[in-house]
Amino acid sequence: MRSAPDGTRVTVDLPVEAGAIEWHGHTRFAGPGLVRDFQLAPAGHRRAIPSKIFPGGREETFRRHGFDLVLYEAADRSDSCLVWAGPYHEATTWFGGPAPRRLFLNRLIAAVDFTDSPEGAKITPRIRDGVQQHGTMLIGANDGLLLMASDARVSRESLPAWRGAVQGNAEVWREELDLDPDQKAALAGTPYEWRYTFANPTTVFTLVFSRDPDQAGITARGNDATVDAVLGGINVMWAA
Repeated sequence: MRSAPDGTRVTVDLPVEAGAIEWHGHTRFAGPGLVRDFQLAPAGHRRAIPSKIFPGGREETFRRHGFDLVLYEAADRSDSCLVWAGPYHEATTWFGGPAPRRLFLNRLIAAVDFTDSPEGAKITPRIRDGVQQHGTMLIGANDGLLLMASDARVSRESLPAWRGAVQGNAEVWREELDLDPDQKAALAGTPYEWRYTFANPTTVFTLVFSRDPDQAGITARGNDATVDAVLGGINVMWAA
């Protein structure tokens, strides 16, 4: 069981062949005075910001009960971000310019509720009048695969127009990935040249296997049984 970024409970069934998964997420707030995207990741991902993204930049930490707020700003003030850093996960919003003034930051912080747990972090608008939360996605990844899941009620319009195959309670589509000619030639005739999209009564989820077979510890034409096991055993259910 996982928690989506908006707090929805999501049941994820993956066969052991899928391997260990690292969980991320995305959600968006839109309303009067509050238009924000948030990216969620396992705790510790923010450490790459001062070392790789904003080397030599500014960092400020504000302690809160159960989490820290960390403000990062590039040395040339070209970009900045604010991170809600919990013990298990963190949520980041980017400003695309200099760090906002303290008054704006205080208003943003006051408008957001952040709760962290081992099953996932939840970030929601504190005042919901006029503010919509949408674009929520749960993302799982490792060296061998990428899984992206969202609520079927808001995702069905993105499904292919043609009828898919039936697998259990889901309809399944297979679409070619946008590969460069060398990749396409190397992966031709294998499961790794396709994107697999599933739609069941509660969830739309897409599965892509590694485009770099060597990175996943397999060969382009080897160990297709692992892919078959994942495709045959995966299921994701978004709670109502």
